Amino acid sequence: MAINIGPTLKRRREWARLTQQELIDHTRMERSASYISALETGKSSPTLVELEQLARYFRVGVIELLQEAMDESARRGASVDTADAPATDDRLARVYAALDEEDQELALEMLQLLARRRRRS
Repeated sequence: MAINIGPTLKRRREWARLTQQELIDHTRMERSASYISALETGKSSPTLVELEQLARYFRVGVIELLQEAMDESARRGASVDTADAPATDDRLARVYAALDEEDQELALEMLQLLARRRRRS
């Protein structure tokens, strides 16, 4: 399930009265302001490191930021696009195996969050 963090990021950035460039500067991301625009419009997705930088700046946890984005998507009635998904189901195992131990822990936390959300629905 893809989580579009864009609307949440834009809302938080605008609430903080920051330009896209100021957000780049404050988070010390080595990106351009147009990258924030791409995140906000859903044309790009942040890396785990960038998610951590954004969450840290807004003083929330990564999981909380993702939960907020999922809640916003649910309120907007967003649907999950599975047209681009490969036919095989080994994707999760391959991606998980490519992560280092710290990122594997974070990935497990995110999956547990998604499973709890699914059980509540």
